[in-house]
Amino acid sequence: MAASGVQAARARAVEEQVLTGVASLLERGEDLTFAKVAQAAEVPERTVYRYFPNRNALLAAAYQAANRRIGFEGSRPTSVDGLADLIRRAFPVFDDLAPVVNELLVAPEGRAARLADGQARRDAFLTLVRTEAPSLDAVTTRRIAAVVQVLGSAASWQALREHWEFDGAEAAEAAVLAVRLLMDGARQC
Repeated sequence: MAASGVQAARARAVEEQVLTGVASLLERGEDLTFAKVAQAAEVPERTVYRYFPNRNALLAAAYQAANRRIGFEGSRPTSVDGLADLIRRAFPVFDDLAPVVNELLVAPEGRAARLADGQARRDAFLTLVRTEAPSLDAVTTRRIAAVVQVLGSAASWQALREHWEFDGAEAAEAAVLAVRLLMDGARQC
């Protein structure tokens, strides 16, 4: 392995070490400060800043790491079956990453990370609804796409967990059922 390959591998390892520190802090319910992240990750604070210059960058990396853990690398589903598979894969992993997912849902920097690709997400869900229910008018397509996106989101997982005490698997089945029923109705319009 060339020197640059070794350096890149080391950088990835340090980034993962820092993100593990982030998860550890959030699991303990502690504030996410750079000093505490450095301590939890067992690296100097300047190292945290070298890889993540601000809290936005830190939570954006945590968001990307969560997506990798789910197995989501950016390709969005184009069918209800594909979305159902993603929801069934993601929601149980959200249980394992609950403190990180909750932080991504409530912190302004987490919101920014989640919404960074908002237009691409909206476009993907519009495409999914247009594919599954092509006879819908544009306004109805937009409304259904919005609800389908919300049903498949971490926010739905969180709401089902808090209000109904569902685990990830049960929350996934509830969300998938709702998506299927909604799309069945949309196809009949």
